[in-house]
Amino acid sequence: MSSQPVATDPRAAAAAPERRNLANQRQKAQRLRTRERLIDGAIAVFSSRGYADTTTADILQSAGVSRASFYAHFAGKGAVAGAIADRFAPVWQPLYAQLCAFDRPLLEPLTRWCGDHVQLYREHQAVCIILTQAAAIERSLYWQLAAAQDRLIDELAQGRMGLDHLAHDEAARTRAALALSQIDHACYFLAIRRWDIDPQAGIAEMGMQLCHFLEQEVARGRPAAGHGGIGSQRCAGTGASDGDDLY
Repeated sequence: MSSQPVATDPRAAAAAPERRNLANQRQKAQRLRTRERLIDGAIAVFSSRGYADTTTADILQSAGVSRASFYAHFAGKGAVAGAIADRFAPVWQPLYAQLCAFDRPLLEPLTRWCGDHVQLYREHQAVCIILTQAAAIERSLYWQLAAAQDRLIDELAQGRMGLDHLAHDEAARTRAALALSQIDHACYFLAIRRWDIDPQAGIAEMGMQLCHFLEQEVARGRPAAGHGGIGSQRCAGTGASDGDDLY
């Protein structure tokens, strides 16, 4: 007896790819939810136990996720810290975009900017402290954060303050990296040791140091243009008025 071809419903055939697509979307959404649970769970346990004393098992218990699911997303504890840094980046990047948009280094606006930085640290204290602790242990995270800092220096070089030489002058880039690191360390100091005290004295000192760095770096970048040279002391007072010509 000869076999007859089985008739195929064209509507069912057309719907099959759509069903597969919906299934794939649900799987991706579930994977994303699991990843976010792991990150949130890690932040909670890192905050309570400290980064160094937290184990992978602690993260699994905090997140309520299996070991297999954890390793489907992360190679280890350090990779989770890297994911925390990635998720935090859009929070701090707009603040540094403001710094790069300044057209000259004046004390008052830079001090206000430092105050905003301290406030951001206060609002996200747990994550900031976790990243500071983890970067001291995890080499990969340290270089991840260093790469982000390098990008900030590139943005300063492209900004309006006359810091073009930061794009190619390695000594200047080192000084910039130290200045940016000092800002982070100052916020960490205020959070850990002085958080219950009015931070205005610390903010004022942060603003002064940042202003001096930028002022001196502008002078270094334009030594032949007669802009006052290094240490012109424009940061010693409240800063030039809008009508003053800094250069």
